[in-house]
Amino acid sequence: MSKAKKKVEFGDFQTPLELASEVVSILDIDQYKTIIEPTCGLGKFLCVCESKRNTPINIIGWEINPDYVKKANIELQNISNSNDIFVKQQDFFEINWKKIKYQLSQPVIFIGNPPWVTNSELGRLLSRNLPQKNNFKSLTGLDALTGKSNFDISEWMLIKIAEFISKTSSAMAFLIKTSVARKLFTYICKNNLSVGKYFIKEIDAKKYFNVNVDACLFFAQGLIDKEKNKTCSVYSSIHSKKPYKNMGLLNDRLISDIKSYTNFMDIDSKCEFTWRSGVKHDCSKVMEFVKKGDTFVNGFNKTYSLPGDFMYPMYKSSNISKSVLPPPSKYMMITQKSIGEETHLIKIISPLTWEYLEEYAEKLDNRKSSIYKNSPRFSVFGVGDYTFKPWKVVISGLYKNIKFSIIGPYHGKPVVLDDTCYMLGFDNRNQAEFVYNILISDISKKFIDSIVFKDNKRPITVSLLNRINIESISKKIGYHNEYKKIFLFHKPIQLSLFNKNNNN
Repeated sequence: MSKAKKKVEFGDFQTPLELASEVVSILDIDQYKTIIEPTCGLGKFLCVCESKRNTPINIIGWEINPDYVKKANIELQNISNSNDIFVKQQDFFEINWKKIKYQLSQPVIFIGNPPWVTNSELGRLLSRNLPQKNNFKSLTGLDALTGKSNFDISEWMLIKIAEFISKTSSAMAFLIKTSVARKLFTYICKNNLSVGKYFIKEIDAKKYFNVNVDACLFFAQGLIDKEKNKTCSVYSSIHSKKPYKNMGLLNDRLISDIKSYTNFMDIDSKCEFTWRSGVKHDCSKVMEFVKKGDTFVNGFNKTYSLPGDFMYPMYKSSNISKSVLPPPSKYMMITQKSIGEETHLIKIISPLTWEYLEEYAEKLDNRKSSIYKNSPRFSVFGVGDYTFKPWKVVISGLYKNIKFSIIGPYHGKPVVLDDTCYMLGFDNRNQAEFVYNILISDISKKFIDSIVFKDNKRPITVSLLNRINIESISKKIGYHNEYKKIFLFHKPIQLSLFNKNNNN
């Protein structure tokens, strides 16, 4: 196995001694009887804990890599003569949690830096360093088939530790991706684990690990017969004394900034329009083109004279995130008007289009996503009447600079989006412009900032957008009469998030 592959498979990003020391310095480790560093690598946290402890504490490392076990134990022997500090070869995924609960002196603090890698990444490596497969998030339908079923290995590991410390005085303190910290916090709250006293302290992952990802120290303490806390203080650095915000779970939803959110919570009452994602085809080199004169050039740099029947000007996230929206430079071939629509009629309607699709049939037929199974040949997803509306309010799901745009027809055809974008479709410009102006208002921006997590892979999602009630914002900024005139024949959905009868 190559060093690079091994590094990914075992999440091998060793913690710098400087960072380990900073983490331990803010933790009162002397209140615990056992310190455990799971997946300890070379045991940097163990060394620091040994140097900073003032009372007798059992200090134990778990590590699957036998070379690291040997090296770590040699290092520990060099700094301590004690028999209560050692590293044990241990596969985390084989731990009997019920058994060790009776073997360890409690309370315990689990500390360290678990693998920053996902199950799908390990699957591509054909790694055996994985937990037993099960749908531990209880996802259903498309969510279970697509990206939402992917998870960080550390997420699975930390859930096991959170369950261990629940209803005890034990604790956990780990360097993890901030997105994983939020998922773990949400899991603990939604599953009513007796855990609290949370905090997140952000770290500079580029400085310490040379990776471009938002990361943090996540801390949580088990609770014994105490009221569960569903808020988590967020600090800008390890040594910050005052949090710059408090995130929390409110009405079963994770809120980025609780204090700011409470000023706009009436907006969080379901959008009266339905946000949709762009078109998903999973074969950009075949289905996307650059137009040159009367011809289309695909991703393989091959030129075709194709009719315009199934060709539409398109935008990607990189286009609509720009401060000034450029004219469309690409086109997309869309084979259906709605999901599941039969495609064989293309052969009759547009023989040249069908001939093109058959030329790339092998690539289209072998698309990996499960959503294409048992669907008409050459299918796409994310299509409906909304796809072909002439006017759209659009936003990218990928960028931290949250920016709405408005787009209209281009050369007489509706502009379509790829599946990294989201849209509201309208029949006339007046409606689109009104909604656009509502969404770029200061109140809208403040509300979105209170619920969005900008370090997510997709900061903006359909589910988040569908929480923004346009009428509520129009009332706040004095445009309610205009709203009622423009949408006279539209019946808004007024289902409040805080209505006990609302199950959405």
